[in-house]
Amino acid sequence: MTEQQLLEKVIEVFDGTVIDDGIESYPTPGKDYNTQYNNQRREWSCSCPHYMFRARKRGLDCKHIKAGKRKKFELLIK
Repeated sequence: MTEQQLLEKVIEVFDGTVIDDGIESYPTPGKDYNTQYNNQRREWSCSCPHYMFRARKRGLDCKHIKAGKRKKFELLIK
């Protein structure tokens, strides 16, 4: 099993969130993009090209960060 396959299995089993050392990861299934929330810094980041080259400089969120925020909110209200 490759690392990517293992990560996808963990995402499937544990509701799509991986928490490691205070950083919550919300990987995009089928893509190499990784959306993260840093609990200590209270900030979001994403490795997609739109965020890296456009949205971050303008202080905007990409669609992956918006989806991560929705998922985090849904987990909090359960």
